[in-house]
Amino acid sequence: MNIKRTNRINLSVFVIGLLGLGYLWLQHAPAGVTISGWHSFILVLLFILGCVLNVAPLATLSLVMVALLGVTGAIPAMTLFSFLGLSPVWLVLFAFFIAIGFKRTPLGKRLAYTLIKWFGRSPVTLAYTMSMVDLILAPIIPNTNARGAGILFPINESITDALDEKTAAPKPTLSSYLTLVTFHQNLVVGGLFLTAMATNPLAVSLANSAFHIHISWIQWFIYASVPTLVALIGLPILILRLHKPTIKNMQVIRDTAEKELNGLDKMSVKEWLMIATFILTISLWATSGITKLDNTLIALIGLALLLVFNVISVDDVLTEKQGWNILLWLAPLIGVTEYLNGSGVIKWIQLNLTNATKGFGLLLAGAILILAYYYIHYFLTSVLVHIQAFFIPFALVLVGLGASPLVTTMLLALLTCVSPATTHYGTGTASIYFSTGFLTQREWWRIGFLVSVFEILVYVFIGLGWWKLLGMY
Repeated sequence: MNIKRTNRINLSVFVIGLLGLGYLWLQHAPAGVTISGWHSFILVLLFILGCVLNVAPLATLSLVMVALLGVTGAIPAMTLFSFLGLSPVWLVLFAFFIAIGFKRTPLGKRLAYTLIKWFGRSPVTLAYTMSMVDLILAPIIPNTNARGAGILFPINESITDALDEKTAAPKPTLSSYLTLVTFHQNLVVGGLFLTAMATNPLAVSLANSAFHIHISWIQWFIYASVPTLVALIGLPILILRLHKPTIKNMQVIRDTAEKELNGLDKMSVKEWLMIATFILTISLWATSGITKLDNTLIALIGLALLLVFNVISVDDVLTEKQGWNILLWLAPLIGVTEYLNGSGVIKWIQLNLTNATKGFGLLLAGAILILAYYYIHYFLTSVLVHIQAFFIPFALVLVGLGASPLVTTMLLALLTCVSPATTHYGTGTASIYFSTGFLTQREWWRIGFLVSVFEILVYVFIGLGWWKLLGMY
């Protein structure tokens, strides 16, 4: 089937879906859902349908959704415009702009060539190197966006720049493979330590309030260690099979990297300033629990220092089209998700899902609820909203059916960490890695879904086996 025929089919399906959503628009809002929330939900479904069928660029679909939300009165105009000021969006943007410093100085190439020289024996060893960097930082930086966007992404981008594999038509390359693995492993690492992701201590707090159980830092690490490490080891191999890149001779790549590294000048003042600013930003993120500084503010401080030191310029920031493109579509999505949560839509979804499993046995109901809990993130852009809205009701149903409260807590918490894997808008880091242009939306979603199946199987079967061995149930 050629591309033009595929586009015609997608457009036809989109029109049929549009008619179906129009019918839903005319129906009464479900009990407990405001009419504005119901209409907002339908327009979000329209956006998701457009994304799935790839009928227009992401920013176009997002702006059309915002315009329709405003014209129909589903969300007030002032509320819509306020989405552009959301802190998580600017954390992504500021981290994106900090990464410019790695490109504007030789530091990015120097770092990339060093990693390729020492660890570039195969695509998988490069992938494990990136995960090791993440693992070292994860215990002290409790934010996957901060690590994934602010630290790993600049390194990943430096390596892909050095490989110089960008083409007009995205295809499997070492760059696209490394981009995929770095993103997905960042989510998995988020579950290994209690302090590696903001949702982890929240899950512990929610479990304590619902079931009166306590999980310490070391207990969390022990419980999460085996399933998380199995997922980390398996992901690079799985993605290599699913997205097999066309790879040049790795020894040639390493030799080239060593040659280029030797040809670079000595470290410049700007490179040292970039390193100092980078270390300061990481340190502030790591100590944010003590200093109480907001993660977005910390990223802004880092960006401001780079501008003051003239490591990058204002023109560099203004011409970074990929970053500003993210603002156009990520901000509305995060804002609308929060609006749906406050208008009763999320609660309506959770009630329907939990009621649908009443009368089922633990095995069947557990399978349904686990899949529903994970894949509901297709409609979400925030793991915090995910866990706040769905953790307690899903956990209560599972425990009511006979599941262990401790096992239920760990399973749902770990699934929360990796739930954004399916889409390019499920979390802030997804938008940044997708913006590199190495992968099409279809390929990103295809790999994301298959990775999600792997992660669910690992956490359910390896996790339950490990927790049984530990005597947790």
